Amino acid sequence: MNRSIAVGQVVIAGLMVAAAAAGPFPSPVPLLFVVAAVGTGNAAFPLMRTFGSALLGGTAAAAIALATVPFTTCAAPKPSPMFACTGDAPTWHLTGAVIAAGLCGASLVLARVAAQAEQAAALTMALDDLREEILRMQ
Repeated sequence: MNRSIAVGQVVIAGLMVAAAAAGPFPSPVPLLFVVAAVGTGNAAFPLMRTFGSALLGGTAAAAIALATVPFTTCAAPKPSPMFACTGDAPTWHLTGAVIAAGLCGASLVLARVAAQAEQAAALTMALDDLREEILRMQ
């Protein structure tokens, strides 16, 4: 894998872990960050890239689906205890969910670029082998 792609994946995973550990995000947003960090870690390795990408895509979809739920839940006459409705918790929930989805998307892009780079390298190596075989035949 290209070194810059690997560094990018490490940075994204670090941001996700830091946001889960130290961010002001109410539950369940830190869980989204943790699951996304696991997906990023898996997407960094060729053997687990498909699983990691699926985990990242699912986390991004869940984050977007959950982004506005606290606003509608807290506006109800009897708010659900699932989401915190005190202060600006709904705003932090929305912010965290959108950030989680964005970081998932960035990690997915890096995983896809890494896969394409590996395919291009394998194709180049196969073409070089074919070229050498042709030259030996002449």
